Parts: sequence; structure tokens; C-alpha cells
Amino acid sequence: MQQIRLTKTNELEKVLSYLRNKYRLLSEAEIIKVALSEKYYKEMAESLDKDQHIRRAWEELKIEGKKLGDKLLAKKGLKREDMSEEDLYRLLENV
Repeated sequence: MQQIRLTKTNELEKVLSYLRNKYRLLSEAEIIKVALSEKYYKEMAESLDKDQHIRRAWEELKIEGKKLGDKLLAKKGLKREDMSEEDLYRLLENV
């Protein structure tokens, strides 16, 4: 197992002091492991929330895009359901 060496600064000592009170049964090394794990899982949860938000926004954009496309097709008297993908591309080329 690899080791990580830390220099105890005043700031780190304050953090460890606080965490020693929170995790009385753990050694300093175990406290650091727990703190890093908590930080990692918090970051991962935030990242997941952000990804889910982006996915929801993407799905909403696709829905709104379909609505807008259907309106534009309706102005030309066309329906998306009646057209092939190739027809849609040809129509876009002529816009």
C-alpha cells in the first residue's frame, strides 16, 4: 500500500481537531480516509445531479424542437409522420 505524507499546517490541525471530535474512535489516518471518501461521494452526487439536469434539459429541448418542427411543417401542409428521414433532410436543404 502506498503512503501519502502530509505536513500538518495550522489549518490542517484545525480541521483534524474538528474531525477528531466528530469521529472520536478513529485515528487521524482513518479520519482523513473518511473525509476524502465523503468529499468524493459528495462531488459524485453533485456531478450526477448536474448530468441529470442536463439530460432533462436535453429531453425538453427535443420535445420543443419537435413541436417547432411540426409547426413549420404544418405551414407547408406537411406532417412529420408522413415523411421519411430522407424527405426531411431534403426539405432542410431547401430552407
